[in-house]
Amino acid sequence: MYLRDMKMRYSIFTLVFLVITLFSCSSDNSNVESSGTDNNNSAVVGFDWENDPLAVNLTDDLISSMDKLDLDTISAHIYNYFHLQQTGDSAEYVKHFDYYPSMFDEDTMKNAYLEATIKWWNMGYRNVFEKIDINYASDWTIEEDQRVALIGFDMLFKTEFTKEYPSDPKRLVETLQRQMPKADIEYVEGEHIKSIVAKDSKGLFVYCPLDKYDFAFISEEEGKRNAMDSIMLRETRLNLLRDKREALK
Repeated sequence: MYLRDMKMRYSIFTLVFLVITLFSCSSDNSNVESSGTDNNNSAVVGFDWENDPLAVNLTDDLISSMDKLDLDTISAHIYNYFHLQQTGDSAEYVKHFDYYPSMFDEDTMKNAYLEATIKWWNMGYRNVFEKIDINYASDWTIEEDQRVALIGFDMLFKTEFTKEYPSDPKRLVETLQRQMPKADIEYVEGEHIKSIVAKDSKGLFVYCPLDKYDFAFISEEEGKRNAMDSIMLRETRLNLLRDKREALK
């Protein structure tokens, strides 16, 4: 049995969110395909919460060793994982943490992220995941009481800023480039919304118990850390990363 009591882990969203938040301050298992339409955060201005731009697709050149049913199921959960990070409904947002390892075992941590997110929504900042194109799926690796796989995808991601945002968003371009060094990043200054658009290739480790589809995700970057040895075997992670790298050459 592998320990699952790690106290700190980050999704792609959380990494970007924390960097943006810190920079801004200093410068000035869930129900699949949740709709997020019951919007309790109507005070948020400037953003169109009714428009959900996110699409999760399997590419035509997909390289997959995974059963089609499993891959379709995981794809639906990946949609939920990213959608719940950008929904304007605070009640829905906290369900995102169901996809994390059990690091958020205390409500205080969930509440801290929730309060910070709502604060920055109201100050004119949000993340938008527009497209997840899955181009790779490994087979499952069995580890005692769980199975582990690696999903690869191309991602279209934006940070959006309304006129309420208290600083100059353009100053955050270099910050985001440091967080996503391989991404193609563009600054777009619209009439009402300013955006930083990033196109990048990413990956998610997915694991679940052998006897049920109770998925949790770890970003590919975080999976490279030695601290993840308590979640899944280092050998498993290294082998999955190597196989993905070779397949997508």
